[in-house]
Amino acid sequence: MKNVSKKPHLTNRRAVSQVMGSIVILGIVTSVGSVILFNGMGSISAFTYDLSFHEKSKNEIHREYIIFEHIRFVPNDDNIEIDLANIGTVESTISNITILKIDTQEIIANWVDVEETIHVETNQKIILDSTDISLTNGFLTQTWDDDYYYYVNGVPSNGIAKYKISLTTVKGNFFTTVASPFNT
Repeated sequence: MKNVSKKPHLTNRRAVSQVMGSIVILGIVTSVGSVILFNGMGSISAFTYDLSFHEKSKNEIHREYIIFEHIRFVPNDDNIEIDLANIGTVESTISNITILKIDTQEIIANWVDVEETIHVETNQKIILDSTDISLTNGFLTQTWDDDYYYYVNGVPSNGIAKYKISLTTVKGNFFTTVASPFNT
């Protein structure tokens, strides 16, 4: 009974201190966490990019489609009537029109501001008159039936002249056609 009053003898034990343990755990968490964070950021960017296609303004650009139904060069006049049809699925607004005589590269109408709206599945007639069109090189009359504007280079044996008609919408789309006087 000698040892009854004595405290039990504890041996020296070595352990990791709480500070060192916390630093090791923090290092593991930050390295694994940064990998997860950067992969997640890439996934979030991809998801945001996919959502941008559902943005109304960007999506409508691809759904706009205009066709030229009829081009009328008014004889004995310098007017031109352009019939357009909206066969797209969104409303379109024509912002400007350009007309070019192909054989001479003469600009007949240079970025004429129109601002005409064409509703879905409807058509619209746009009339360009002498304020919009410049027929200044005609031989006699400065009208569409003048030989200069009716024939290639103004010579009947060269064939009928062709005109490139281009229009731009407010959404940025571009539509074009080629037409000849009195038969398109």
